[in-house]
Amino acid sequence: MNTAEAKNLDHSDVYLSEGAEGVRACIDAAQPAERVSKSNTPEKTKKRKESGFGFEVGESGVFFVDKESDEKTWVCSELRITAQTRNNKSAAWGRLLEWKDADGMAHSWAVPMELLQSDGRELRGELVRQGLLISPSRKARDYLATYIQTWRVRQRARCVEKLGWHGGVYVTSTQCYGESDESVVFQNSHALEPALSVVGTVEQWRDSVGRLAVGNSRLVFSISTAFAGVLLDLSKLDNGGFHLRGDSSTGKSTAIYAACSVWGKPKSYIRQWRATANGLEGVAALHNDGVLMLDEIGQANSKEIGETVYMLSNGQGKTRANKTGAAREPASWRVLFMSSGEISLAGIMAQAGKHAAAGQEIRLVDIEADAGAGMGIFETLHDIATPADFAQVVNDAAATNYGAAGAEWLRCVVADRESVAGIVLDGIKQFTREVVPKGSVGQVERVALRFALVSVAGELATHYGLTGWQQGESEEAAKACFAAWLEGFGTGNREDAALLAQVRAFFEAHGASRFESMTATHEQRVTNRAGFMRTNATGETEYLVLLEAFKAELCKGADHKKAAKTLQAAGWIVGGGDGRPTQKLRLPSMGLTRCYVFTSAMWGGEA
Repeated sequence: MNTAEAKNLDHSDVYLSEGAEGVRACIDAAQPAERVSKSNTPEKTKKRKESGFGFEVGESGVFFVDKESDEKTWVCSELRITAQTRNNKSAAWGRLLEWKDADGMAHSWAVPMELLQSDGRELRGELVRQGLLISPSRKARDYLATYIQTWRVRQRARCVEKLGWHGGVYVTSTQCYGESDESVVFQNSHALEPALSVVGTVEQWRDSVGRLAVGNSRLVFSISTAFAGVLLDLSKLDNGGFHLRGDSSTGKSTAIYAACSVWGKPKSYIRQWRATANGLEGVAALHNDGVLMLDEIGQANSKEIGETVYMLSNGQGKTRANKTGAAREPASWRVLFMSSGEISLAGIMAQAGKHAAAGQEIRLVDIEADAGAGMGIFETLHDIATPADFAQVVNDAAATNYGAAGAEWLRCVVADRESVAGIVLDGIKQFTREVVPKGSVGQVERVALRFALVSVAGELATHYGLTGWQQGESEEAAKACFAAWLEGFGTGNREDAALLAQVRAFFEAHGASRFESMTATHEQRVTNRAGFMRTNATGETEYLVLLEAFKAELCKGADHKKAAKTLQAAGWIVGGGDGRPTQKLRLPSMGLTRCYVFTSAMWGGEA
């Protein structure tokens, strides 16, 4: 390549055809190095050309212009700075960048200015990843950061650091749904990337994934859950999750994949339990006002998963210090999450020697994946030979049609936000009235509200023509899944049931080995004694449990005062006439001593 050719070549075209080495050869052939004479500027740069602060921008790219020599250095392909961004507190300033990749696909990024205060490697890496061509020259790369920081732009845009609802506007990583006084953009300072993407049309998704789900309660429920995350703010309900539990090859992952296809490519949208609690904070924040899909709970850290479930449900991460030592605002989110695996939350916590509290079990409710039709999660195969073949068809459909249903769902909900809010609240009340058994504790109703939200979301999506289902399909699926959960959980208080089971297990395990007879001789004394035994007037055995053994062993992990009230209400212990749950009795070698008197009532019925 001779010097004349080099001076008249568009560096962007050279980069496309010959790569970085071609650009270097072109630059070396032109003198002085790294520069192109203004008189020989390619004609393309004269179109839509702008200038300012020593830079010119045209279709050939961004050029730095040396004021003394009037010569140019090519910095990158065409990159427009269209607005200055800042948050509601006039902080977190940034720049809204727009460019096209080699395929002509448009990209935009609200880049925080803080990324420009280091060596710029992270900034350049993200721009290159999304198709911007950047000069291999170190000097030109430095010019890129200068250009972004100094280019004058009057347009303002409001930046948000969380996706989801901001007033009546719903913000995704690439688009803002709804109207606002000014542009609203997502400014992502995290390395994690939202996984929203679109391939195909709503009709194609509806006629493939949506059609195959018909008649399969677990598939319909999972897909409805994907729609439900957007309605969480409108419903005013708490965060929470669902866990599809079942043996390998029952189709659990297929249900999760089908749900993921509402929003993006399943393999990209789905996340893994195999992460630290801190790592899941960032993931949850990126799914704010949406749904988080987590696969394979068996890979989770058994020591941390209980706290992770609390964290996801409570909607807030840890408070940490910034570089100055001041408290940094913790990450927060509203999210529904759905999980799958061969083991329950209680099962995986047991591997670490921990007990799943009722609060954790109602935050991540356990649904039996097997629908009871002898085909795993499936109940109808739509004329496909085997459940395995049907699962493959669903997976293939989800992998080739995704994202369009979620985008259209957002348009519909944003446009009808006020009326949708009323429909959601009314639908939730109706569903819970129908499914919650009389006499159930508040825990059951609390979980029913979450199932109700999923039911309403699926019915609304059907109303908008997104699913291809008949009205009532989502409601029936939610009722079937709620019934499966309730069968395993029961209608009573979970903490009380767990306490009763724990106390009974203590007596079953130890019995006479820890309780000394009231008439025992010196040789019959019991070491490591928890109390005494006696036979009452009806010939039944009663256990007199000493106070410290009651607190430390029988009520381990529970509030002993609350436990005493529960046991007394169940008739397992008989209190004294003074209103206390204990009695003051004369015990061998101890004299008058307070103890808990357990009756034979604890052996009757289920704990």
